[in-house]
Amino acid sequence: MAAATVLLALLVAAGVSQEPAKAPLPPVRVSIQDEKPVVVEPVLPVAGVPIVQYQTQPNMMVNVRVNNQTLHLGFIQTMFHVDGQVIYPGNPPGRMVLQNAPLPRKGDKQKPGFMSIYEINNVRITQTIQPVPTKPRQGKQRLIDTVLVNYLVENNDNRPHKVGVRIFMDVFIVNNDGALFAAPNHPGQVLDGVELKGKKVPDYLQFLQQPNLKNPGFVAHMTLNFGRAYDMPDRAVLTRLGAFRDQWNLQAIQAMGDSAMGVYWEPKDVKAKSKRQIAYAYGAGVASSPEGDGHVNLVLGGSFEPGKLFSVAAYVQAPAQGQSLTLELPAGMERVEGRQIQPVPMGVAEEEGNAMVLWKCRVLRTGQHIVRVRSSTGVTQAKIVTITRPVSP
Repeated sequence: MAAATVLLALLVAAGVSQEPAKAPLPPVRVSIQDEKPVVVEPVLPVAGVPIVQYQTQPNMMVNVRVNNQTLHLGFIQTMFHVDGQVIYPGNPPGRMVLQNAPLPRKGDKQKPGFMSIYEINNVRITQTIQPVPTKPRQGKQRLIDTVLVNYLVENNDNRPHKVGVRIFMDVFIVNNDGALFAAPNHPGQVLDGVELKGKKVPDYLQFLQQPNLKNPGFVAHMTLNFGRAYDMPDRAVLTRLGAFRDQWNLQAIQAMGDSAMGVYWEPKDVKAKSKRQIAYAYGAGVASSPEGDGHVNLVLGGSFEPGKLFSVAAYVQAPAQGQSLTLELPAGMERVEGRQIQPVPMGVAEEEGNAMVLWKCRVLRTGQHIVRVRSSTGVTQAKIVTITRPVSP
């Protein structure tokens, strides 16, 4: 009896419980949904009077001027490459469904701009043309000094179709019919008679009134990169007027006083019931994404078990000058790393053209939580995170 009493005392002292161990809790279940973005008035000022002028003609042609200064001769032309056929909009075998109609109204306001629609083989290509403000320069107001041209390719068929787009321009800047080019990813170079392909295609092209990087005179810009939602061009050919190899392709030869250029989104399969988005902008400044300056995309990852860490990553397309992001968490979560308000890094981008802001957070309890990131540009993005724990059997 004495020995048994001593053994029991030793077991108690060692922390051995006579009660059965509790079963581990089942892991939580997590559902993450997007909340509708909230948009308020942008804080970046925009000059109210457009200084870009544009004219349209049938068959998706557009002429662009800024402050009545010439930026090209004639019209910027559009050409399609559909299922192996090179087609000018308006020509058979397709047809124009709509020609230069006003854009749909937005509430009580009429949006400036025009739209045209071409259809072929159950493929509908909608072109929209509208004036847009460009990125701020030297701390000044954003100017409405460029035109955004967007092509929405919709395959309404039950089979894929291969669709490409090319634009062509007879270049003329202010008073120079042989204006040449520059690009941010080709520093220190005046570009003449070159073809830029793949990763050598810049986010934007510069059109120099004078072929002198230190004293270029008027500089026009053609924006080509609008983030992940839009296809980047496959190539740009900076050449001489008349340098056609065939109906679709241009040769890259020196301008010799009469420059021209073409930008290509090569034919690509558009699956049945799917879309392809293409856009460019031309004018005095560099245009922002059609989705808006500094568009924010939220990605949540990690563990949502109470007490564990998860991350909030905000990817920002084309950050606006001075843009900052503010993280707003509900009572059931707390911030662990990263300041609540963080500036968006300028000039630092991921492979897909995004800057990133990161926070680390902790779940305090289960339930439904709303994680919000508020941008200084006037848009709030949010995720609805629902965390539940199944009842043990």
